[in-house]
Amino acid sequence: MSVLNKQALQELIEQAEYGRKLIVTPLLSPNQIGPASIDVRLGSSIIVPRRTFVASHDVTDPRRVEQVEKRLYDRVRLRYHSEFILHPNQLILAATLEYISLPKSVFCQVASRSSWGRLGLVVATASVVQPGFKGCLTLELANLSDSPIALYPGLLIGQLVFYDVKTTGEAIASAYEGRYDCPTEAGLPQFFTKRLDDEMIFWGHSGNSPTTKP
Repeated sequence: MSVLNKQALQELIEQAEYGRKLIVTPLLSPNQIGPASIDVRLGSSIIVPRRTFVASHDVTDPRRVEQVEKRLYDRVRLRYHSEFILHPNQLILAATLEYISLPKSVFCQVASRSSWGRLGLVVATASVVQPGFKGCLTLELANLSDSPIALYPGLLIGQLVFYDVKTTGEAIASAYEGRYDCPTEAGLPQFFTKRLDDEMIFWGHSGNSPTTKP
């Protein structure tokens, strides 16, 4: 595994064969392509978690998942030049302006930009984008500072670092089969959409794990 440099990224972007092509669009400035990364901008779609008085977000119980996923969030659509204030210790979900399409030979990681990080704004979690993914990325943005931060759609908010996927023999990476398939706006968390999620029932309070006596 190796990091793709600027030349390699440009070659993938200019690739004529669609299956081997890297798509990051729109690239509003060629300067978004750095020596070993591509900067991405804040889009207009934002999801704001609501403050709640529930004991916890228990995602091991399928009966509560719909409440966690759909009833505890507000959607915001930002207009051009409109301001969004991210308050201290607040987390939001925000879509990138750019639509991404990764070939099966490439995966990427989402990273914070240094200047924003020094203000306390970070891309908090979920930093790996699997080979073959298509769609706008949902960024988990957190304000770790003690002061509110003003955000505007179009600001350079994060960066993508790309890696080649090593294969052996004739093996190639499989197509993307994740739960977030081709999104175009900020996406809510999705649990119990894949078979692997079923094991959460076992490990949760409703499972068959032994109870501990006082």
